[in-house]
Amino acid sequence: MIHENLRRRLEQAPYNRSLGLRVEALGLDRVRLRIPYSDEIANPGGALHGGVIASLIDTGGALSAWSGTDVKGDIDSSTLDFSVNFLAAALNEDIFANAEVLRRGKELTYSSIDVRNAADKRIAAGLVTYRLFDRALVPPYAERQRHDVAPDPPATLQTVRGANMFVGLGFIAKLGITVSHAFDGSALLHLPLGADVLDANGAIHEGAIASLIDTTGALSSWSVVGLNMSYKASTVGIHVNYHAPADGEAVDAYAMTQRRNNEIFLNHVTVSGQDSKRVIATGSVTYRIVVND
Repeated sequence: MIHENLRRRLEQAPYNRSLGLRVEALGLDRVRLRIPYSDEIANPGGALHGGVIASLIDTGGALSAWSGTDVKGDIDSSTLDFSVNFLAAALNEDIFANAEVLRRGKELTYSSIDVRNAADKRIAAGLVTYRLFDRALVPPYAERQRHDVAPDPPATLQTVRGANMFVGLGFIAKLGITVSHAFDGSALLHLPLGADVLDANGAIHEGAIASLIDTTGALSSWSVVGLNMSYKASTVGIHVNYHAPADGEAVDAYAMTQRRNNEIFLNHVTVSGQDSKRVIATGSVTYRIVVND
């Protein structure tokens, strides 16, 4: 019954429902998930957006952590850290994630997630660190808090040609992400608080945050060379730390390209609450643009 309740809660979360995410198998420390292909979650050309794959990995790690516990009470739970390496494109096809718990600690669960297509071709590999505990068992919990605020965006906001088109198609358009700045190695994007980006608790889903980080890092990279869709480009990998839930407010993401090494761009991204300015997540995005010139 515990597992059935977990399955139902996860599949009915608005963001997961908008992706079409399904739990195909759920047992102790092992989970199998599927996202069916649709044009709404793909880039032009039929490749599933990297944020969709990252969302599947994040969700697989969370569900595998919950699969081995019946914790009740005043629960604190969230992904602390996750990383993904993108190994191949998923073109016009469903994707499947197999998540396995590597280790359980007192509060932390470490899981490995393998994403493949129906032909068993590996699409991505991920690692998720998930935290789950009962606040009542840690009385000083409320006193042991510290939150940082986001760095200030550029004083002058500019956008390279094509930046709005970059977020105006496919999955990113579905999320409602907009651009206010993308120039000379930095980018500032916004994710509104819409029904289709929420998790089961009413906060912005961690997968949607990861998608925003991926997109902001990518656009920061493009702002260095100029948007040219004749260039081959893709996210190589992302790494995200989640600091706090985005509960009841839209979020901003600010990225800076800290290093360009020929076709490789290394970007740092900070996501913050649009009103509170509290840091929600930080991430790094490794992006590749093959310039033909």
